[in-house]
Amino acid sequence: MKKTLVLLTLAGLLAACASSNVQPPAPLVKFTPQLRVERLWERSVGSADAILRLGIVPASDGTNVYAAAHDGDIYAFTLQSGRQLWEVSTDLPLSAGPGVGDGMVVVAGTDGTVLALNTTNGRKLWQTSVGGEILASPAVSQAAVIVRTTDSHIIALSSATGQKLWNVSHETPHLIMRGACPPVIVGSMVLDGLDDGQLLALNLADGSQRWLAAISTPAGSDELSRLVDLDGILAVGNNNVYAVTYQGHVADVVRESGQILWSREMSSYTGASEDATHVYVSDVQGTVWALDKTTGVPVWMQPAMRARDLTVPVPYLNTVVAGDLDGYLHFLSKKDGSIVARVSLGSDPILAPPIVVNGVLVVLTTSGDLAAYKAVPLAH
Repeated sequence: MKKTLVLLTLAGLLAACASSNVQPPAPLVKFTPQLRVERLWERSVGSADAILRLGIVPASDGTNVYAAAHDGDIYAFTLQSGRQLWEVSTDLPLSAGPGVGDGMVVVAGTDGTVLALNTTNGRKLWQTSVGGEILASPAVSQAAVIVRTTDSHIIALSSATGQKLWNVSHETPHLIMRGACPPVIVGSMVLDGLDDGQLLALNLADGSQRWLAAISTPAGSDELSRLVDLDGILAVGNNNVYAVTYQGHVADVVRESGQILWSREMSSYTGASEDATHVYVSDVQGTVWALDKTTGVPVWMQPAMRARDLTVPVPYLNTVVAGDLDGYLHFLSKKDGSIVARVSLGSDPILAPPIVVNGVLVVLTTSGDLAAYKAVPLAH
C-alpha cells in the first residue's frame, strides 16, 4: 500500500518545532570591512517563489551563466559581462535547475517534466516526464542526466535522447521536509542523500548500489523529532564526501567505500561545502561553522547571523559567503569567521546557494534578481 507523505516547508517546520518561541532574525552587526565587493552586472530572470521552496539555482559551464524561473523562462548570459545570449519561454512550471554539462542545460518541473536545451542557442534537445515533482537540480554528464523526485526516486535519463535508463527508489518516511538532495555524478558514480538520513552511492551505468552510509538515524517518539532528512548539498572532495542532515550529524564519508571517518552532531537543511582544509556548514540556527576536514573538530563558529535562514556557506577567495532571507550576502574570513564584507541584492530572500566561477560570485534571489560580484582586498 502506498504511503501518504506529508511534506513540510522549512518555515512551517521550524515554527512547529519552536512553538511560539520563534527567534526574530538577528540585527546586522557592525564590522570593519576588509574587502571591496563590486557588482559586475545584474539581470532579472523572473520569480523562483520563496514560499514553494523551489530548487531553482544558477548554474555555469565556466563561460556562461544559466538561470530559470518558475514561469518556465530559461536564460543564458555571459559570465563576465552579463550579456544575454538567449531566452527560451517554455510555459512549464519549473521547480528545479538548471543543471549544466556536456553542452546541455537541463531543467525540471513540478509535474515531473525534464527538459534539455542546447547551451549555445537554447534549442530544445529533448523533453520527457518522470512522473514526480522535482526539487533538486539535475546532474548532467555525457552518459546520463540524473534527476531526483520528492518521493525518493533517483532516475537516469539518456543524455542523447531523454529515454529512461534506470529508476531506483527508496522507502520514504511518513513525514519529510520539502526539498531533496541534488544528485552528484562523480566519474562512474552517482551520489545522493535520502530522507531517512542515509547517503547513497549508485553505479551510473545501471543504478546498482555501491554502498549506503547512515549519516543520521531517526530517533524520538514522534514524527517531527524523527526527521533526519539529507536534503542539502553534498560537498565532494578528491576522495571524500561531506554530508549533513537535519536534526542529525555532519559526516566525512570515504567516496569509494562509504566508510564514515568522522561524525559530529549538527542540524542543517542546506548542506555543506569544502576547501583544502575545512568543511563549512550553516546550521538551522544560522550559525556558520568551519570544521577541520581531517577530524571534524570545530575551528571557528560565527553566530552573528542567527535566524537569518542562511544558504550553505560557499568558499570564495579567502572567505566563505552565505546569502540570507533579506537579500544580503555575508562574507566571512576563512581564518577566524569574522565578518569582512556585506552586500545587499535587494530585499528578497537568497535561497539558492551562491556559485563561484573563475573568481566571479553569482547569486540569485527568489524574485529573480541575478547578479555577479567580484571582491578585492582593501588596502589598510
